[in-house]
Amino acid sequence: MDDSADARPCGVGIRGVAMTIDSAVWLLLFVVAVSAVGALTGQMETTATGVETDLSGPPAALGLLLWLGLSVGYHTLFEWRFGKTAGKHLVGIRVTGDDGSPPSLRAASVRNVLRIVDWLPLFYAVGIAALLTSDRHRRLGDRLGETLVVRV
Repeated sequence: MDDSADARPCGVGIRGVAMTIDSAVWLLLFVVAVSAVGALTGQMETTATGVETDLSGPPAALGLLLWLGLSVGYHTLFEWRFGKTAGKHLVGIRVTGDDGSPPSLRAASVRNVLRIVDWLPLFYAVGIAALLTSDRHRRLGDRLGETLVVRV
């Protein structure tokens, strides 16, 4: 067990800052997903001003699904292996199990698949409501994944 067992749960503000930082990673993953699908489907072209990818129909849906998978995978793998994403690292918070131990792969997976629900209807409204009504500042993904985000 690490020193985060005695750490205190952190609230919506600092978590929002971490998520804003991680949004830069999400943007990069979006570019990777769209570019990969564009290259595979032939909907990517090189122009005088750069490379353009214009996805529509099924390739656009595939690009979106790939991006969601990469984004959830990013959070899951980094929180499982290191307890934190780049954003969490920069603001000094981490994910732990309820008992302060590192999160298991299952816990990190559940927590981050439910991130999609927490994000609804827009900009984490469900997650913020769950966080504000929880005595330990836990969003839905934290509750079902049995995790806690703490200051370190």
